[in-house]
Amino acid sequence: MDLLAKLSNTFLMTIRDVLPIIIVVIGTQLFVIRRPLPHARKLLTGFVYVVLGMALFLIGLEMALFPLGKLMAGQLTDPGFIQQSISHLNHTIHWQDYLWVYLFAAAIGFSSTI
Repeated sequence: MDLLAKLSNTFLMTIRDVLPIIIVVIGTQLFVIRRPLPHARKLLTGFVYVVLGMALFLIGLEMALFPLGKLMAGQLTDPGFIQQSISHLNHTIHWQDYLWVYLFAAAIGFSSTI
């Protein structure tokens, strides 16, 4: 039942996020181009499929990818892991010691951009 509540909540939030795009597309067609919507039923069906697909995608991200990211971030920023990569003892941890976190974030940013 929790999954159904999460799905309906995510579905409603996705509708709220996609609604401005729908308004712009329909508004442009009706008020700028001044033409009726061609295949309005197909357009509405497509919008419903887009919203449903995005909602299911977000549910999948929240269930699988986000917990994995939190776990990896926790492991990379763990002081025990940072201390292993520092060669000298009694060294206080500085921001430069988080090189692995920066490299990982740069790799994720670069790969998502590509």
